[in-house]
Formats: sequence, structure tokens, C-alpha cells
Amino acid sequence: MREKEASVIQKEKRHSPTDEISENTRNSLVKTYKTPAGPLFLRTCCTPSFVEGLKADDGLRAFARLPEREHNLLLSIAQQPENRLTLAYTATGTIVGQATLAPLDGWWQDISNAYEIAVEVSSGWRKLGIAHQLLTFALEFEPLEEYLILGLGLSWHWDYEGLGISRFHYRELIGRLFATHGFTEYLTSEPTIRMHPANILVARLGNRLAEESISRFFQRLLQSDTLPGL
Repeated sequence: MREKEASVIQKEKRHSPTDEISENTRNSLVKTYKTPAGPLFLRTCCTPSFVEGLKADDGLRAFARLPEREHNLLLSIAQQPENRLTLAYTATGTIVGQATLAPLDGWWQDISNAYEIAVEVSSGWRKLGIAHQLLTFALEFEPLEEYLILGLGLSWHWDYEGLGISRFHYRELIGRLFATHGFTEYLTSEPTIRMHPANILVARLGNRLAEESISRFFQRLLQSDTLPGL
């Protein structure tokens, strides 16, 4: 994807009672991003009050199916202080994309310093490099190299039909997008990923990630409750 001009124009303190990711990463950064469809603002660490003042674009519906429910989902994410929500929005306050970092749970919950990242762009704002910009901005925090970041690509959330491509082509696009940000694809026995062959797991292991977290990650990758020895 083509990288376009972006400049940081504002920095403000985010008030948060948590230091899940160290306090010096809890600053809300804002930058502008110029696209052929018009300029956008990108903001990290969005607060609930900020999200409340925005609305979701009509094409933002991958996870909650309706823009109104999508907005409620983003608000609930922002209300959890351990999460980091990055938004792309227009000058009129319409959200056209989001990237969320949230602590891993379920299959991966026993791994320290581990987060899941999810990215979404409204259907009317695709092919403009917004997903790339969201990922870049969301991952700009100082102790990134001390963390494990997972991306769980579940094909039932993808609008591959709207793009006129197959699930597996969409999978390739996701793999390439995340690879540009230091992620690697891994095979896994994690039950949700195994529900469809087009699903994909990508992970970024920071170069200062604790050895214990690395060991637990690789143990969980191919762990099985039904196959002996795994």
C-alpha cells in the first residue's frame, strides 16, 4: 500500500486510572491523513466522552452489523481502561475506521503482556490506505517491543463479497497488510481459527518480549485438548 502524507498536529493527555500499558503511552495523539475522498483525522487512546461525540459511518458494520451497534461497541471498548482505541474520522465527526488493542483472553489469557489487535475500515473508504495508517498509528507506543500482539482474522467478519473477491483472496490481503507491520502468520490449533480454513492468525513478538511469554505463546499455538501429546 502507498504511504501518504501524515503529520502530528495535536497531543493531549488521556486520563486513565490504569497503567496496563505504561502511563507514558496513555497520551492521545492526533494526526491528519489526506485521502482522495477528503482529509481524515486519526486519534489514538480515544476516551468514552470523545467517542460519544462521534457517529459511525454507514459502511462501518463488520463486527456489529449495524452502524449504531458498531458505535455502541466502540464506546464499550473505550470504556475499558485496559484497551487502546484508535479511530479514523472525518471533520464532521463520522468514524470511518478503527483499530483496537485489547488484552488477550480465552485461549491465550495466561500469556503476560499480550494483546489482540482488530482493524476495520468502512466499506465506502476502502483502498485509500486507511487500514495501514490505523495499524501504524495504533502501534506507535514506546514499550511495543515488550509485547505480544495477535491478530485473529475471522472470515465471517470480512466483506469479501462487497469487494468481489473470495475469502482466500481477502485472507491474502490481510496477511500482506500485517506483514508490513512486522507480523508473521502462524498455524494454530486455536478452536475459533480452526472453524474455517480461510481464518488466519498473525502475531508480532516484540524483540524485548519476556522468554516466559514467548514460551507460552508457542505452547498455546498447537495445544489440543483432544489430541494426545499436544
